[in-house]
Amino acid sequence: MGDDERQQRVLQYWSEAWSRGRVEVLDQFYAASFRENDEELTPAAFGVHLLSWRERFPDFTAEVVRVWCTPEAVVTRVVYTGTHRGDFSFLPATGRPVRSSGLDVFEFDEDGKVCQHWHETDHWELFEQLGAKVGPS
Repeated sequence: MGDDERQQRVLQYWSEAWSRGRVEVLDQFYAASFRENDEELTPAAFGVHLLSWRERFPDFTAEVVRVWCTPEAVVTRVVYTGTHRGDFSFLPATGRPVRSSGLDVFEFDEDGKVCQHWHETDHWELFEQLGAKVGPS
């Protein structure tokens, strides 16, 4: 699989799965068992997490603002936006908009599916935007 095809798969992942909530695309994107931040997951388990996030932010979008392709991986810088409409266990829905960014590294196996996904974003900043008390008291 070439760089262009891997890049297109990653862009489709952000657009279809995260911005539209179409978890059925996860089976085509991830290997049957993959690692995210070194935790072993399945596409179905990841889909539960994704839908839970979108319940809290129903208008959630992931805008890819930069893509880098290397022989080993595809890296994206993504800007996330959404409105907090669903409760967290520690924070009821606020109705506030959020904007955050993240970096993701996607490593592909020989079948063209993601076998390792590294995700980094500043959740602290996101929860501060929602008015949550974070950090030491």
